[in-house]
Amino acid sequence: MKIEGDISKNDIEKALKDYKISSLERDKDGTYTVTFTTYKVGENEIQLGDKKLKIDVVSTVGPDEKDIYEALSNPNNTYIETDYPHIGILATIAGVIAIITAFFMHLVDRAKDPYIIFKKGMSKVNDSNWKERISLELRRYIDNMYSTNFLGGEYNVIYPLTKEDIEFIKDMDYLKFAPNREGDYSEYKKRAFEIVERLRKEKKNSV
Repeated sequence: MKIEGDISKNDIEKALKDYKISSLERDKDGTYTVTFTTYKVGENEIQLGDKKLKIDVVSTVGPDEKDIYEALSNPNNTYIETDYPHIGILATIAGVIAIITAFFMHLVDRAKDPYIIFKKGMSKVNDSNWKERISLELRRYIDNMYSTNFLGGEYNVIYPLTKEDIEFIKDMDYLKFAPNREGDYSEYKKRAFEIVERLRKEKKNSV
């Protein structure tokens, strides 16, 4: 769903709190693109700002798929349990599945970690894209950590951000629209990491 108008990322997340949001990104033109899922079949109503949206959700399960176990009602298909070490086998399989699931959940949690996302984004910074990329990754990290709207250009000073941090971000904005202005991008990259590391430290100390 593409969303236009005067609305924040936080407003969209609140409107879709009963749904599973797969992705929520702000495009360059200021609009939001959100992908979400639900298992609630029927008419769903979403209050988004001053608009009320109605979405009709239809099940993907067809009528011919609802009675797929009819053969089990036939006595001839009854399973007669014999003395096999099935309990041990099932326990082993369940244990392996639990380990694999925990591993993948760990990977999913890491993929959602704002710091991991920031470091991956910053690893792609180079001499040709640094004016846009450093600012983008820093503002995205701040929004993910504090539910702000820095990606939308709303630079509010909130603890533990300082006025110097805001000035640095504004300076990066100026660089994006000043193609003739040069600079040592490694210094800007270093400063962005210093800000993020300080914010991470403050977050840990407050927990």
